[in-house]
Amino acid sequence: MLIFWRVLDLIHAILVLIATPLRFTKWGRGRAEFEALRDEEIPGAEWCFEVSSEGEFEQVKPWLEILMARDVKVEIVFSSPSVLKAVNQFKDRFPSQVRRYPLPLMTHTPWQLVRDLKAPRLILCRYDFFPSLMSRATVSDVTAGVVWASFVGKREKLKRTSGRYLFRYLYSIFRWVIPATQLDEVLFKRLGNVDVLPSLEMRVPQIHQRVARAPETLLQKFPHWNQFLAQLEKFPKEKRLILGSFWPVDLAMFKDSELVSDIKQQKRMVTMVPHQLSLEAVEILSKVGLEVQVIDANWQGKVEPSKVYLINLKGVLCELYSVCGLAYVGGGFGRSIHSVMEPYVAGAHVICGPRTHRSTEAENILSISSQHLVILPDEVALESFTKYLPLDTESVSKRDEWIDNQIRRLGKSLDAVEKLC
Repeated sequence: MLIFWRVLDLIHAILVLIATPLRFTKWGRGRAEFEALRDEEIPGAEWCFEVSSEGEFEQVKPWLEILMARDVKVEIVFSSPSVLKAVNQFKDRFPSQVRRYPLPLMTHTPWQLVRDLKAPRLILCRYDFFPSLMSRATVSDVTAGVVWASFVGKREKLKRTSGRYLFRYLYSIFRWVIPATQLDEVLFKRLGNVDVLPSLEMRVPQIHQRVARAPETLLQKFPHWNQFLAQLEKFPKEKRLILGSFWPVDLAMFKDSELVSDIKQQKRMVTMVPHQLSLEAVEILSKVGLEVQVIDANWQGKVEPSKVYLINLKGVLCELYSVCGLAYVGGGFGRSIHSVMEPYVAGAHVICGPRTHRSTEAENILSISSQHLVILPDEVALESFTKYLPLDTESVSKRDEWIDNQIRRLGKSLDAVEKLC
C-alpha cells in the first residue's frame, strides 16, 4: 500500500517536470501563483483538512469552528482557486491557528505533502484521492479518514466484484469514514475494512444557525427589508415562490401560462436570486409579458406590485428561503443541482431539475420526507411548472427530527474521530 501510493506520487512529480512548458501559459502561470500562496508551517498543528470546492469547505467548516473554539491549530489543503476566498476569510478570523496550503498540482515535487504537512490527523472530504494526499495518509504517525464519504454515481460499480475490490483497496488506507447518507452508511459497512461512523450532513447545523439569524441578517444586508417583508406577508407562505441559484435555462418555467397569470393577478409572489448576479432575466421575462423589479444595494424601498422581484444582493439566499414556502433550486438542467439542503432546512418545499445524480443532499431529503422534494423529469415538465407544485401541507415532524439529529451528531462525531486517532 505504501509503495503503491509513493510510486504514484513520484510519477506525478515526473509528469509535472515533463509538463514544465505549461508554466509559461496563462493557465500555468495562474496555477503556479495560486500554489505559491501556501503559508509557513504552524508548529503544533493537530488536524489537516483537504477540500476541493467551496461546497466541501462548507461541509467541514462546522468542525473547523469547533476546533477554533478549542484553540486547536489546523492545516487546510485546497485544490481549487474557487475556495481561496472562503479559506482566506476563515484565516483572517483565526490567523494564528490556520495554515493555508494550496494543493501542488503544477509545482509538485516527490513526496512533497509527506514532508510539508505536519498534522497527525488527515481528513479528506468526499473522495479526493490525489496520490500526494494518499501518500501523506501512509505516513506511520498519520491517521486518515473521509467525511461526506459517498458512493453516489458509483453504486453500479460497487455491485461488481471488481468494483468492490477496488473500493475496498482505496478505503483501506483510512481508519474511519463518515458517510454522507444513510444508504452510504449501509454500503460502507458491507464493504468492510474501515470503521464506519453514523452518517452526517455536516452543513445542517450551519444552515440551521443561518436560518435562526435570518431576521437580523436580512435587516443588515437587504436594504429596506421591512418594506419588502410587508409585501411578502400579503401572500400566504405557500404562495411565495423563490428561485434560488437559477440559470437562464430554468426560466423556461415562465412558459407556464398559469404561473404568469398568477403573478399578474397577484395570486403568487415570485422572487429570484440568480447563480451569477446579472440582469439577463429581465429580458427573458419581458418576452412572456412579465415585468421585473430589480432590488439591489441602491433600492429605495418602493415595492411595485404584479412584478417578479430579482434580488441582486449577496449573502441573503439562505435567509430568503426561510420566508418563502416554495423554493425552486437551479442547476438541475445543467451539470448538477445547487444546494437543496438550504431551502429544506429553512422549511420550504423544494423543486429542482433532474440532474440530482451527484447530490447526496437530494438523496437525504428523499429518504427522510420525500414529499418535501419534487424532481422535475425534463424541460417539458418545467414548462408546466404549476402542475408539479405540492398540494398538501403534511407534517414536518420527520424533517425536524432529522435536523435535530444532525445537530446533535456534529460535536459527537468529531469527538469519536478524535478517539479513533
